[in-house]
Amino acid sequence: MLLKKGKKLFSFGVLLVILLLSGCDGGEKTVGNNYYLSLSGESESWKVDSYEILIKPETFDVGNGNVTMKNKTEFSTDFFSIGVYAVIDSKDTVIQRRSVTGSESDISETSMGATEGGTLLNENGEPVSLENISDIYMIIEWKDNNKTKEEKVELFNKEGLLN
Repeated sequence: MLLKKGKKLFSFGVLLVILLLSGCDGGEKTVGNNYYLSLSGESESWKVDSYEILIKPETFDVGNGNVTMKNKTEFSTDFFSIGVYAVIDSKDTVIQRRSVTGSESDISETSMGATEGGTLLNENGEPVSLENISDIYMIIEWKDNNKTKEEKVELFNKEGLLN
């Protein structure tokens, strides 16, 4: 009786292993070159928090950060522009832009919103990876007393990570 139970248990084990192995078809995809960055930075007049970049071979998503004017609770102007740039293989590339012109708007706190994109390709037609990016920065332009001002906010610098 014990021998019959042992044979049944062994047969069941072999069947289970065969079923498990047959479920593996060799079509596994490696998960690599996926990066999530949450970036912050400051300039003389501006502070940037939680600017997000998601880099995958099939997608390049940016945004959702907050841009705040330092030492101001309210500031109205008729011109405000933000450009986010990534230096990809030594070339400056715009990855997001937002601007307001015309009517007076309070720019003391601005949310960047999200930009979801497809694959971002380098000059060789390959998906951009974090290894291709050496610098990420934001250029903020605005009018103050009819004078256009501009400041750069450094968000990511590969050299800074290595030091």
